Amino acid sequence: MLIQPVDILSKSWQIFKVNWQEFTKVTAWLVVLAVLSALLSYFDKVTLFMFVSYTFPVYLLISALVFVIGLWVNIVLARLIWSALHQIPIERRKTAHDSWRDTVSYLWVSILVGVIVTIGTILFIVPGVIFGIWYSFAALVFVLEGAKGYEALKKSKALVRGRFWLVVWRWAVPFFVYSLILVVIIGLPTLLVGVLTQWDAFKEFTANNQPWWFQLIQSVVTVLTMPLSAGFGVVLYSSLKEDAK
Repeated sequence: MLIQPVDILSKSWQIFKVNWQEFTKVTAWLVVLAVLSALLSYFDKVTLFMFVSYTFPVYLLISALVFVIGLWVNIVLARLIWSALHQIPIERRKTAHDSWRDTVSYLWVSILVGVIVTIGTILFIVPGVIFGIWYSFAALVFVLEGAKGYEALKKSKALVRGRFWLVVWRWAVPFFVYSLILVVIIGLPTLLVGVLTQWDAFKEFTANNQPWWFQLIQSVVTVLTMPLSAGFGVVLYSSLKEDAK
């Protein structure tokens, strides 16, 4: 029987709670880059963008590092979570080392899924949604089974076949709850900044013009809770595999 949404949340939280220190040693790289980006943004603002010709290349470098390291972090987290879920001893250093060689293949699978979903969305929104669900496990199929390219897509679709709406529901509920958690966690320090500055910090706050400190809070919280959200996919993927037997 396919796992229920509440159990996906429960198992993911338990894995996160027990192994958060190991996970943080992986996501810390992205936290450092988020802090550097925020400090650079603050520097540009206080210097009235006088040195933007020097800071812009640094922004580009940070963005490139976030992209590459982000691929690696996703692979490592999926494998660590899988080990924790199946009570296999976690070997973080070995997993982290071995995962570097898989970043290009992981990127290729992600690109394939992205292109297919984008084409489906352009043609009509519904096909895009359908493709998105069909191939939502393609990256995990590669990371946990080693299937590459179109083979990963085929295996992902096979897992979803006949259980489309069950999968949609089991994706939607955990991520809805996760979004609420993020709002609360990000909202509390944001309100604290507002109170301490007598709300002056919000004078220029818009959707397109967010202060550096808010971007920092948002980025750090999102990165540190990545293992929790990553757990949803791994737990659901494992249940689909077991239910298909």
